[in-house]
Amino acid sequence: MPEIPEMEVYKKQLNETIRFKKIVDVEINRPQSINMEPEEFREKVIDELPVYIGRRGKHLVLTLGNGVYLVGHLMLGGRLYLAKPEEKLKTKGSIVFHFLDGKRLYFINFRLGWLHALDREGMDEKLATLGIEPLDKEFSLEKFTSMLSEKKATIKSLLVDQQFIAGIGNCYSDEILFNASIRPDRKADDLRVGEISSLYSAIPFTLKEAILNGGYMDKPFAKDDKLTGGQNKLLKVYDREGENCYLCSDKIEMTMISGKKSYFCPTCQK
Repeated sequence: MPEIPEMEVYKKQLNETIRFKKIVDVEINRPQSINMEPEEFREKVIDELPVYIGRRGKHLVLTLGNGVYLVGHLMLGGRLYLAKPEEKLKTKGSIVFHFLDGKRLYFINFRLGWLHALDREGMDEKLATLGIEPLDKEFSLEKFTSMLSEKKATIKSLLVDQQFIAGIGNCYSDEILFNASIRPDRKADDLRVGEISSLYSAIPFTLKEAILNGGYMDKPFAKDDKLTGGQNKLLKVYDREGENCYLCSDKIEMTMISGKKSYFCPTCQK
């Protein structure tokens, strides 16, 4: 499932390619993915321009010139693809935006994903339960320490809790904890001051590194996309059970925490 780095990469690419491009048509091939009748959805977006593409947690937010916000979540398996006018795709796509320049933006594999057309109040309500953004200035060491102060859950569970911190999931929680040298099954109230500081530093470091490398999803955004997925080969513990740790050569292990797989090095993470 896409997390902050993947959504940041999409955000950057969308701002560079479809911003201020007129939408001339929309195909709704999976009506369950939207929040209204297809014709009503089409009326809200056709002939409009995306004036900015932003992100909140794991959500994309496309702001249209008429004040409509297209808020989407790719969920498990969902992805985006921008096709050139001459490209022929085998997939129909769940939702397809057609632009005046002939390009088409595909929302693919949306069995669980969704894209809702909302006004400002509706968007705020939709995103109201999300926690702090870990790349914002408001996310300070003091703030993070305070957030952890009364928590007794495992640190892995907290990092993937979207009401605690928005945008971190299974992959980057494991990578963050490896970079902080902390086991995923440690309890939050068991962390020492120095460990909290290390964990706090590891969060933006891990996320920013992954953004620069294009995130871990290896499906390209466009035919000539050479960036997306570059982090996949640089992952240190995630999905590497039984492989050697790059630092100590011990075997990466996998454990289940609150129903989620978690990968770690038993030597490097104490």
